[in-house]
This record gives sequence, structure tokens and C-alpha cells, in this order.
Amino acid sequence: MRLTIPESRAARADRQVGPASAAAEDGQTTVLVVGLTVVCLLLATVILAVTAVNIEARRLLSAADGATMAAADSYRIDTARDNAPVLTSVQASAAANEYLSAAGAYGRFDGLAVRSVSVTDGGQTVEVVLTATAHPPVVNWVVPGGVTVVATSSSRTSLTR
Repeated sequence: MRLTIPESRAARADRQVGPASAAAEDGQTTVLVVGLTVVCLLLATVILAVTAVNIEARRLLSAADGATMAAADSYRIDTARDNAPVLTSVQASAAANEYLSAAGAYGRFDGLAVRSVSVTDGGQTVEVVLTATAHPPVVNWVVPGGVTVVATSSSRTSLTR
């Protein structure tokens, strides 16, 4: 003797594999592919923008290093202090600005400014802080004013005999 359990209509519809069930699945893969493509393009755009800002920051740091070295080399010898090198903030600031102008940095960086030039350790160490604006590609409509990039560099004057 065999026992038969009646099957509901919903259970029979779930088992169907014919054209009716295939029509219900049409277009699902397309939505998934389009969605993943959009996410990948947005990710690539963000990576491109971050990389562009990072490159601009490295270029600005290179300019700050050069300005700092020029400022540190602008010392004068003070005979009253046993021929010790003397460096003032005015000398260092003038040397840093002169270097940036000679190197063409004001033309290479948008909104380049010398935020500060300081001399510490009794005229032995110079610190230069530069700021500029980086404009990342593709997403400049999100940040139309650009991204402010700051670079700080320091150099020490050493005079040996």
C-alpha cells in the first residue's frame, strides 16, 4: 500500500522549470552587472583622485625640501660669536621665497603659499611650511575648491672645522 500526499499548487509551481519560470528571472543578471560596474567605476574614480592628491603632496614636499635647504644655507658667519653660523628668520624667509621663485614653484602649484618659516635651536634649524591646492581629476565637481595640501620640511645647518 502506497500513501500519496496531495501536492499544493504553490509546490507544483516551484518545481516548474519551463518557459514561465525562466521569464520571471529575465533581467536579474543585467541589474547585477550594471550595479557592480557602477561600484567599480566609483571605486576607480576615488582611487584616481586620492592618488592625484598624494602625488601633488609629494611634489610640494620636494619643493619644501629645496626651500628649506636654501634657507639653511643662507647663514652668515658671526665673528663676534667665535665664527659661529648665524641664521635669522628674515634671512631664511627671503632665501626660501627666492628659491621658490627661481625654481618656478609658483607656476607649478595652484595657490602656493609659504605658511611659515621658522628658525630654532639658536639659528641652527630651519623649518618651512608650504601650502598649495590640489585639484583631483574627475571628482573636481565634488570638491570644486580643490584639496589643500600642506608640506613641512626642516633642515639643520652644520658648520664643521
